[in-house]
Amino acid sequence: MESGKEEKIERATVRTMENTIEKSKGMLAVWALFSRSSFYGILAVLFLMTAAECLSFYAVLHGSGQTDMLEMMIDKSLAAAFFLTALGLIFFIQIWAAGRMDRKSRYTLMRLKLSKTQFFLLRTGYHVLCLTSLFAVQVCVILWMAWMYEKTFAPVSPSGQLLFLAFYRNEFLHSLLPMAETGKWVRCVLLILAFGIEAGFQEKNRVAGQVGMFVLTACWFVSPVGMWYGDVICCVTYGIVIGMDLLQAGLFQRKERDCGHSIR
Repeated sequence: MESGKEEKIERATVRTMENTIEKSKGMLAVWALFSRSSFYGILAVLFLMTAAECLSFYAVLHGSGQTDMLEMMIDKSLAAAFFLTALGLIFFIQIWAAGRMDRKSRYTLMRLKLSKTQFFLLRTGYHVLCLTSLFAVQVCVILWMAWMYEKTFAPVSPSGQLLFLAFYRNEFLHSLLPMAETGKWVRCVLLILAFGIEAGFQEKNRVAGQVGMFVLTACWFVSPVGMWYGDVICCVTYGIVIGMDLLQAGLFQRKERDCGHSIR
C-alpha cells in the first residue's frame, strides 16, 4: 500500500514538473516571438532618438553664443519633440507587431500550453519593458546633457543644484523624473501600463482611441508646470483605458482556454 502511494506521489510530482517545464518553454517562445517581431525596430528608434537629441543639444550648446539655463537649452534642442516622436513610434510599432504576430504565429500560439491570463501578462510585460526602456534612455540622455552643460559653463553653472532646479522648473523633465511629486509618478506608471496593455489590441475601431490617447499624452507632457488638473485628466483617461482593456481581455472570467491568441 505504501509503495503504491509513493508511486502516485512520484507520478504527480513528475507531471507537475513536466507541466512547469512546458509552460516555461512556452513563455520563452512567446518572448522570442515578441522580440523577433519588434525588438530591432524599437532598438532603432531608441538609437535614432538618442543620436538626434545629442547632436541637437551639442549644436545648441556651442552655437547659441550665450549662457542660457540648462532647461532652456534642452527645450531649444527639441528633446521633448524627439522623445514624444519616439514614444509614438514605439507604441505603433508594438501595435503593428502584435497584429503581425497574431496573423503569422496564430497556430504556434495555439500549441503553447499557456492560459489566456499568462499570455496577456507576458505580452503586457514585454510592452511595458520596452516603454520603460524609452524613459530610462531619455533620462540618461538628459544626464549627459547636464554633464556637457557643466563641462562647457563650469565657472557659471552651480553644480550642486543644477539638475534639481532643471527637473523642477521644466514640465518635460519633471514628467520624466517627477522627483517627490506623487501625482506625476502615478501618471507615469498609468501611462506606461495603459500604452503597454493597449498595444496588444488591433481592432480597427480602436485606432481613433489609440491616436487620441497619444495626442492627450503629448499635449499634457509639455503643458506648463503647475497645471495639476492635466495630471488628473491623464490619470482618469489611462485608468479607463486599462479597465476597458482588462474587461475585453476577459481576465475576470473564471474559466480560461489554453489558447494564447484567444485573449483577443
